[in-house]
Amino acid sequence: MERLSKKQRQERILQRLGSDVTVRIMSLAEQFDVTTETIRRDIDELTNKGLVSRTYGGAASKSLITEPNIHQRRQANVAECKRVAHHAATLIEPGDVLMIDSGSTTSHFARALAARMIQLTVLTNCLPIVQGFGGIPDVHVIMCPGDYRDTENGVYGHQTTNFLNHFQANVAIIGAGGITENDITDADVEASWIKRKMIERSEKTLLLLDHGKFGKRMFNNVCSLKEIDDLVVDKKPSSTLNRAFKAASVNLHVAK
Repeated sequence: MERLSKKQRQERILQRLGSDVTVRIMSLAEQFDVTTETIRRDIDELTNKGLVSRTYGGAASKSLITEPNIHQRRQANVAECKRVAHHAATLIEPGDVLMIDSGSTTSHFARALAARMIQLTVLTNCLPIVQGFGGIPDVHVIMCPGDYRDTENGVYGHQTTNFLNHFQANVAIIGAGGITENDITDADVEASWIKRKMIERSEKTLLLLDHGKFGKRMFNNVCSLKEIDDLVVDKKPSSTLNRAFKAASVNLHVAK
């Protein structure tokens, strides 16, 4: 068997936990042909990043209603998220009005788009996105009102969704906790309401995901696949997911 790097092993562990509730250290050590101590260190690192829960003799997937905060998520799959963000930025046209969801990948997207220096109007509930466009004269940025949450660096609540009702956009740019052959899902109830409202108020929707979200189900159904126009990912999805995307007329972009 080809020896995997630490990063590849940890990705495979997360993929296993996408379908299995728990994994055992002994089983993983046999699968990857490494020592149990190596797997234990991998699980400790994933636990410290908030991506899994440590159990006796193994690891468990995180609850359907919890996920790492935005500060932790920014440290996971950074290169992959940046590739997705840079590719997605090329899909935006000068003069577009955008609604951008709060998140780690969407924050990377905002910085990549800001580097293009094109004329835009941006509505967002995310403070880092506001800061990412700071100082660019051709970008008009509107920060939504609402209740600020430091764990997400954004604002949420009825004030936020009601405020978005006053505007129309060309494109909604959102992230999510997971994607299946049927739905886009997320762990956060309030964040899901913001995503739905942005989708409702926009002509089309652009979803940004890294491959760790493939096949992952979270607590809230944000929307169906049919409500997504373009999907930018860092790796090709499974044949099952790919068939579902085609059936739903989702334009799939694999960032290089």
